[in-house]
Amino acid sequence: MKLSKLVAYLNLLDSLDVATECDLATGKLANITHVVNEHSDVHTSFADNISKSFEELQCSIVKFSNSVEHLRQELRTEIQNRDVEYLQLSEDFRAGGGMKYDSTELILNRRMRIDPKDDDILRSHLRNLTDWRLPGMIIRPGLETFIEDMVPLDPLYVVDHNLELMAPAVSKFTPEYQQRLRKYVIDDTQSGKMLNQLPDNQFGVIFAYHFFNHKPLELVCRYLTEFYAKLRPGGHAIVTYNNCDLAHGVIRAEHTWMLYTPKRLVLEHAYRLGFELVFHHDGAGDVSWLELRKPGDLDSIRGGQTLAKIVANID
Repeated sequence: MKLSKLVAYLNLLDSLDVATECDLATGKLANITHVVNEHSDVHTSFADNISKSFEELQCSIVKFSNSVEHLRQELRTEIQNRDVEYLQLSEDFRAGGGMKYDSTELILNRRMRIDPKDDDILRSHLRNLTDWRLPGMIIRPGLETFIEDMVPLDPLYVVDHNLELMAPAVSKFTPEYQQRLRKYVIDDTQSGKMLNQLPDNQFGVIFAYHFFNHKPLELVCRYLTEFYAKLRPGGHAIVTYNNCDLAHGVIRAEHTWMLYTPKRLVLEHAYRLGFELVFHHDGAGDVSWLELRKPGDLDSIRGGQTLAKIVANID
């Protein structure tokens, strides 16, 4: 059986509030039993039978609730037992050159579906973190416009695997602002650090959109480890990823449209590093993201900034 089918079944069960429904059923039956007991002088034998039946039903409802929870746990265990298989498929896909030789045009045009409401939520969280006193980093700006939400950060680092992938985002701005952007090329095909030339404990915000979605879990964890080192105390990392704790995420991994990165495993590593989970969201389209915070107080010694409005180029 495909893992996506097991995950879909668990997702459906998790969407059902069994405990609440059982409590509601018990409460309604208790009300009926109370009415009968209040009139036990009319038909004593019926009152006794109904009270006894209610006690039996209570035991059955508890048993039912426990059985559903046991089923959920069995599904979770079975899914976790399949993790190794699916993680290896993602590693093998990457090791075999999957996506490695994709052209710049193909990468840039590989867009994620995002619902307008989800887009507003994501941008709102991103804008709330921008501060001219803090450096910021955007990875894989692509053809999206999120970079425009991050221009208050100073300096702003633009990061990707080559300059051609950065060009569409950078070219939106005036030549003057383009000179202020810090472009940085990374290579994650080697075993060493990817961001080794960037300063530690300096960044207020790191944002990666539609980048981790095509990275295996081991590489995602390596990036998060480096993000933790690069962020200053109180800094935030917002990253999209393919949440394979959801059935449609597993389906994407089964077709290698994206790779296998369950939320529970990503968070397990993030917590181990020391990150705090500030916010998480699974959108109606392809987009799931995590907002992680490095503990501490976010501050800066900057006292002023040249006042100017940063705009995109106007044709």
